[in-house]
Amino acid sequence: MLAWSPILVQQIEIHALGFVLRKLQLNRHREAEVAPHAHGYAQLILYLAGEGVQTVNGVRHRARSGDLFMIPAGIAHGFSLAGRSRPLCLVLDYEVAANGSRRATHRRLAASTLNELHTLLAQVRTKGRPTLADYPAILAVVARLLGQAPAAPTAPRPPALFEQVSGLVGTPGLSVAKIARTVGYHPDHLSRRLKRESGLGVRALRDRQRLELAQNALRDEASIGAAATKAGFDDPNYFSRWFRRQTGQTPSAWRR
Repeated sequence: MLAWSPILVQQIEIHALGFVLRKLQLNRHREAEVAPHAHGYAQLILYLAGEGVQTVNGVRHRARSGDLFMIPAGIAHGFSLAGRSRPLCLVLDYEVAANGSRRATHRRLAASTLNELHTLLAQVRTKGRPTLADYPAILAVVARLLGQAPAAPTAPRPPALFEQVSGLVGTPGLSVAKIARTVGYHPDHLSRRLKRESGLGVRALRDRQRLELAQNALRDEASIGAAATKAGFDDPNYFSRWFRRQTGQTPSAWRR
């Protein structure tokens, strides 16, 4: 039995300038430990949520949302659980030119970059072979992770409807039903159309904006309660539960 539960698996073969992407996969760890092992290809592991200990070449790294590991072919790596939240990881299998780096690297992504990646991954189908429509999002994910993209997302420009709804979801007290009426749609129809065109429904779009606001508030405010209020939450306990659902971490853990 696999030590992880695959959520998204895309068998891909994309060749570009000495780089070959073989597979893109989302894994939810279900075993407490994965013994050190190595592959005949390079692997990129990004922690999207949860936490654990990532071992690379015998060195243990405490890993949580935003930690990115780039592991060359032949380098032993493993995993052990740390904390109560089993991690969700994005894994890319790829090959590089023979003269590519043989050194494993570890870095942390900015919260804004992590949010962009969540948005791009939502556009990739979870079953079946990828179509041409999936490739812009897949390539944008790879470019962002390998540091070859500009600061702005490389996904196609959002449609006018997306921009219109984006300007409304942050309005306090404006429900999904009211947003839909404002732009002339039934709520279900609006969410389906937005998800088809941009990968995000109305609630997911609102959650993304609220998450960015909450992360900025946690950086600026001394207490979790003050950050919750600044982010538009009346109940700090509800804010903590909501934040953990979005990121896999409590507000206190994320801020540390």
